[in-house]
Amino acid sequence: MKVAIASTGEGLDSQASPAFGRCSHLVVVDVVDGDFKNVKAIPNPSVNASGGAGIQTARIVGDEKAEAVISGSVGPNAFEVLNQLGIKAYKMVPGTVEENLNLLTQGKLEGLTLAARGRGMGRGGGQRGRR
Repeated sequence: MKVAIASTGEGLDSQASPAFGRCSHLVVVDVVDGDFKNVKAIPNPSVNASGGAGIQTARIVGDEKAEAVISGSVGPNAFEVLNQLGIKAYKMVPGTVEENLNLLTQGKLEGLTLAARGRGMGRGGGQRGRR
């Protein structure tokens, strides 16, 4: 599985970033049988964007063909882009990129949902119908 992690640096020993759209780097890793291969650090060009940083960052994740992303938070617009691309989002815990990858492989990271982001668009928030 290919995973992109919002990071404060370029390697597995870098801290995972609580921000998605304005993280300094995305660390992209192939997780194969619990091993981390093909580690690639991508400087985030959206870090200083005046708007749309989350959407731009989500598109980078999609371009990398990641199946999952780990971050502290993902804004509603970026979440929609990830959802449309079929990329699952997970909530990071304070620690390194490698620690978060280990937790993901152990099934110990919480999945992010749009409802958890506090935006009531009906996704994952219950059985509300359209009005």
